[in-house]
Amino acid sequence: MKGVIVLALKEMVIETYGIDKWKNALAKAGIGEEPLIMPISNVDDQIFLRVVNSLCEVLNISFIQAADAFGDYWVTVYSQKMYRVYYENVKTAKEFLLKMDSVHVASTKSIPDANPPRFEYEWKDEKTLIMKYKSQRGLIDLMVGLIKGVGKLYKEDLKVTKLGSDKVQIVFP
Repeated sequence: MKGVIVLALKEMVIETYGIDKWKNALAKAGIGEEPLIMPISNVDDQIFLRVVNSLCEVLNISFIQAADAFGDYWVTVYSQKMYRVYYENVKTAKEFLLKMDSVHVASTKSIPDANPPRFEYEWKDEKTLIMKYKSQRGLIDLMVGLIKGVGKLYKEDLKVTKLGSDKVQIVFP
C-alpha cells in the first residue's frame, strides 16, 4: 500500500474526528511512535488494515462505513488537491470510472514497487457496468466507497452494488 493512502486516511480522521481519535486508533493498532510516511513510501497492507480496523473500533463504525467515508473523502477532497489533473476534461462519473485503470497505471508508473489495483470493464447493458477488481489486497469494499465518491463528485445518483470479492455493478442514471 502506498503511503498516500495512509496520509489521506490520517487527514480525513483528524479533520472529521480530531487528532485524539487518530492517536487512539494507532495505539489500539499497536503503533506506539507514528512513523514518518511519505506519499511514495511502502506501508505494509496488514498494518494499514490494523489501523483501519482500530479506527472502526475507536469511531464505533463498520468497515463498510469506514470504506464509504474514505471513498467520499478521497474523491471529493484529497484527490482534488493531489490529483486534479486526472479529472480535467472529464464530465461524467461514467467517463471517470472508465479511465480508472489507465489513471492507476499513469499515476504509479514512476513510483518504485507500486502495485495498484487494476480494473476490467464489462457492460451488461447501456446503463449497467461491471467493474472487475484485480488486486491481492481484497479491498473491494474500499472500491465501492470510491465509486460512490465519484458519483457524489459528478452529482450523479449511481446505484453501486458489490457482486462478490472482485466485482462491482454500477448502474448509471
